[in-house]
Amino acid sequence: MLLAMSRERHLTPRGSTTGLAVVAALIGLLGAVGNLVFREAIAISGRVFETLGTWLIHVVPVLSGYEAPFVLATGGVALLVVARFFPEHTLGYGFPRFLEMVNLEGGRVKKRWMVVKTLGAAISLGCGASVGREGPIAQIGGSIGSAVAQLLRVPTDRAKLFVACGAAAGLAATFGAPIASVMFAQEILLQGELQLVHFSMIVIATTTSVVASRATFGADTVFHARTFVLASYWELLTYTLMGLVLGVVAVGYTRLFHVVLERAGRLRLGTATKLIGGLTLVGILGIALPENLSDGYPTIDAALAGRLQGTHMGLLALAKMGASALSLGCGAPGGVFGPIFFIGAMSGGAFRALSTLLLPGLTGPRGSYALIGLGTFLAACTHAPLTAIFLLFEMTGSYEIALPALITSILAVMVASSIEPESIDTLGLARAGTSLRPPREQIMDLIPVSAAFHQTFDPIPASAHVAEILHAIGESRATSFPVLDAEERLLGTISVHDIRGLLLDPAANDVVIAADLCDRNVPTVTLDTSLGKALGRMEADDVEEIPVVDAAEPRRILGLLSRGDVIRAYNRALLTARTVPGTPGADELPQWSKAYRVTTLAVPPEWLGRSLRELDCRARFGVSVLAVQTDDKPGRTFEVPDPDQVLHDGESMVIAGPAAAVRRLERSLGGGLLAHTLGRERA
Repeated sequence: MLLAMSRERHLTPRGSTTGLAVVAALIGLLGAVGNLVFREAIAISGRVFETLGTWLIHVVPVLSGYEAPFVLATGGVALLVVARFFPEHTLGYGFPRFLEMVNLEGGRVKKRWMVVKTLGAAISLGCGASVGREGPIAQIGGSIGSAVAQLLRVPTDRAKLFVACGAAAGLAATFGAPIASVMFAQEILLQGELQLVHFSMIVIATTTSVVASRATFGADTVFHARTFVLASYWELLTYTLMGLVLGVVAVGYTRLFHVVLERAGRLRLGTATKLIGGLTLVGILGIALPENLSDGYPTIDAALAGRLQGTHMGLLALAKMGASALSLGCGAPGGVFGPIFFIGAMSGGAFRALSTLLLPGLTGPRGSYALIGLGTFLAACTHAPLTAIFLLFEMTGSYEIALPALITSILAVMVASSIEPESIDTLGLARAGTSLRPPREQIMDLIPVSAAFHQTFDPIPASAHVAEILHAIGESRATSFPVLDAEERLLGTISVHDIRGLLLDPAANDVVIAADLCDRNVPTVTLDTSLGKALGRMEADDVEEIPVVDAAEPRRILGLLSRGDVIRAYNRALLTARTVPGTPGADELPQWSKAYRVTTLAVPPEWLGRSLRELDCRARFGVSVLAVQTDDKPGRTFEVPDPDQVLHDGESMVIAGPAAAVRRLERSLGGGLLAHTLGRERA
């Protein structure tokens, strides 16, 4: 046993493709088992609470048709009992916390989550809470993958891969959709960070899971979608309108969901009161609309089959929004995918009525609209269009669904993300100040423009003629030139590309001036703008350089920031991360080779009061100053240095360079060599 584990530990971390494939297949198989156990737990829970409802009616016949609030309240009591034994993460919407574990905590998911999420979600769904099963099964599968990672003691990147394999395997077994589950892992779980080898391993896990699940349950799937029918290509117009409308509806639901979660969290009531009271209200709503109880999968199936009326479907969609937000807000464990599927299917089916008015005689069946609505709303709420598109394709197996699915999903995501940049899973985290982006990307948000821009630039007067402009460009290496008015205020910029046409039109030389040529809509940044935002503006406007202006006087130019400046500052920050404790990305950078060395040194007395530009450490000693630790801020922080930054007493520097050069510098700091060298250079 020990030999086998030792062999596996060696195999997996080193990246053997065969070893990873075997582990991925194993996780996929375990994910299918987890889905089987979860599925049976939901069925058992449902039978128990159904029996309870029957017993209540038998004891108190007048409760017939009104038993839902009592059953849900009893479910709340059962959840409180489970929370008593597992106080951590039993109650409430746990998927955002799961995303934090995967993306920010190295993929370490507590093993007890397998039990906690199975019991909690099974009780919620069984008693009728308006929640979904997809989030819990992803967390159950992810905890299985994490357990395997901890058993094999793999590094962080492998642990995240194994968690993604487990989560995707659980979903694949639930829906019989391996490709959509891979997209779920890529777009939602890993937030778009997926390497090719990881993609292959997740495919192996999901495929294994689906095969194992079908061997157990046959080809039976959660939803029984009929063949999609596109009655006319004119319908693409109404599907386009559906994408726009559902994008807006998705933003409304996302914000409603989080408002309810936040308000419920601030209520000065005990956990038991909120949980039982909230579920009782959901039960009261269920008396009028019983389809809203639990995950509503049978109702979704009826919608996909076209057996529901449009008006009723619209009412169900609105009711589900409130019931699901209330269920999860009061503390019932479960997922939000199920409600999203339900709301999307009902909204899509209801939307068909508008299509019938616009295109009489050219409209497909209501079930087809419900199917497209399901995928579109999923894409808009989660900002994951590929997951939605592949799910629809795998549900129907029809190529005919491709165009409507692509149009509606992409448009819905564009609309939703333009109004609300965060998805339903990340909005709460963003409001709490938590970012799921990789640490290397976070570094860009920590570096201000002031640490990277250059203050030297070649301005062109607004009155300059073409000949003067060409002369200025010919004398400079720059590609972008600020155009200043008579008061030396920024008017715009001229790039080399802007003057190409003038070279072919000599007649314009005496007529056109710089003020006519410059781009006056050029984006600008200030000194405290982050490099991440600055680079985003460069990419949005497709420019190589961007003016840096005074925040108080937006037309007073201070310098320019180029893409090269951003890259150099980013690289310096990455190098610093290896030495500076607590810097984002420090744990995911490669180890330095033995020929290279990074160390932290106190600023020597000889360097006090001098700038880094004046010291010119690279030319004198063959080393670079990557960061300076300042003591004028709380916690003594490291910052990327400015060349004109003056060194002060009590500060430290991060020095990098060839090992021999660093050793020579250290020796010189201990004797008179350094002072002698600096004195000679100054003379």
